[in-house]
Amino acid sequence: FATSQAADGRTVAVSAAPVAGPDWTVVVEQPLSEAYAPIYAALRRTATLLAMGTIFAGLLAYALAHRMTVPIKLLEEGTERIGAGAFDHRISLQTGDEFQRLASSFNKMAGGLALAQQHQERIAKLKRFLAPQVADLVDRTGDDSVLDGRRTDVAVVFCDLRGFTAFSAGVAPEEVMGVLSSYYEVLGRAIAQYEATLISFSGDGLMVLVNAPVAVEQPALRAVDLAIEMQKRVQELIAGWRARGYQIGFGVGLAGGSAIVGRIGYEDRLDYTAIGTVVNLAARLCASAADREILLDVEIATNVGGQRPLHDIGNRQIKGFDEAIPVFGISFGAL
Repeated sequence: FATSQAADGRTVAVSAAPVAGPDWTVVVEQPLSEAYAPIYAALRRTATLLAMGTIFAGLLAYALAHRMTVPIKLLEEGTERIGAGAFDHRISLQTGDEFQRLASSFNKMAGGLALAQQHQERIAKLKRFLAPQVADLVDRTGDDSVLDGRRTDVAVVFCDLRGFTAFSAGVAPEEVMGVLSSYYEVLGRAIAQYEATLISFSGDGLMVLVNAPVAVEQPALRAVDLAIEMQKRVQELIAGWRARGYQIGFGVGLAGGSAIVGRIGYEDRLDYTAIGTVVNLAARLCASAADREILLDVEIATNVGGQRPLHDIGNRQIKGFDEAIPVFGISFGAL
């Protein structure tokens, strides 16, 4: 096989073979373009198939990439929104594959986080007015029915500072806030120690409840011991305040009896409180108490009995009550 130039100038493929017998040689020639035509056609088909395959592969890769990047972007956006606290955000994917299952798991996680946030907010609100152990009990059990309104026997403790109004009018606001900060700090520790419930505080006054929302043993005795501890801790502060020229005292009033206790308020703001004559009496006894004095009503005094050094002050006219009220005291200086 060889190539040659034909008479008309075309390039041809030439092949020769001898014929036995007559001693001939047969020569065959064919234009080169015809000889190579099948090869060129095969190459063109191959190139076309390769080009089409490349284009198809590119389109398929784009479709797959698009199918993956869209869910990934949605998941990324959802993660950012969850991180920003938008726990109500949900991802909608109907791909029927792992991404849909991942989105479903993501939505379940977001729902769980939303419930956890609501739970934490509820517990945070409870801890504002409940003893830590009560809030923890509600947290563990998930049952806050203990806070529902009911009538029960309680011991109510009121306390406030004597001479605080005159003091606050004569010093800088920063000094007032410093005094109140240390004051509430020591009282808060005492209230937690005796597992009482801080109901409210306003200015320099506090209201504390014993035996609600969770019942305790000997609530009257516990309230008296709490009042004594309050006096001890605050008197230590008062010694330092008086060294700085602050004329401040501290008085406490206690009363025991039946009251309505429970949550009160509206949906966005609920407080736990007590309502009844016993609350008013404790507040009035506190207002009558001098510095270093703890005044008790007859109910508390009877329940404490001889367990603490009480003394009978006698009947005292208390504002808001028609008749004089028997009042007892604790000799704080002897404790």
